[in-house]
Amino acid sequence: MSTFTETIKIDAPVARVWATLADIGSIAEWNPGLVGSKATNDTIGLGAMRYCDIDGRQNLDEEVVHFEPERAITFRITRSTLPFRSADIRFTLAGDTNSTFASVSPNYELKYGLLGHLLDRAFVLAAYKKGMRGLLNGLKERTEEVNKR
Repeated sequence: MSTFTETIKIDAPVARVWATLADIGSIAEWNPGLVGSKATNDTIGLGAMRYCDIDGRQNLDEEVVHFEPERAITFRITRSTLPFRSADIRFTLAGDTNSTFASVSPNYELKYGLLGHLLDRAFVLAAYKKGMRGLLNGLKERTEEVNKR
């Protein structure tokens, strides 16, 4: 299994950042790594599901497997065209009425055994970190923009 954590400071209250994260079907509106997304059931919180279109060819389905309002949410990739054997992506929030520290911590394993491990070290880990930084920057821009209204 591989894991890492990326963190960003957002100049918006935790409640506003949480509202953006918890609206799971709208992630493509602020995540530059996606071209589309939608909720795939009517559940809110634990058990909520979404579909994410990465680039028109690559896509994945996720389910909320941990849900602590205004503190943490974890998504599990349940199906993907990417080479994941398993993957959980945990978001945590900490802050106050003025600012939020948002962290994302993927915990994943690639398919293909030793070859997958080598690919992860040579390419996937760096690309995944870059994608998660882009996701956090998008979350920051989205929630700070809303905060200014």
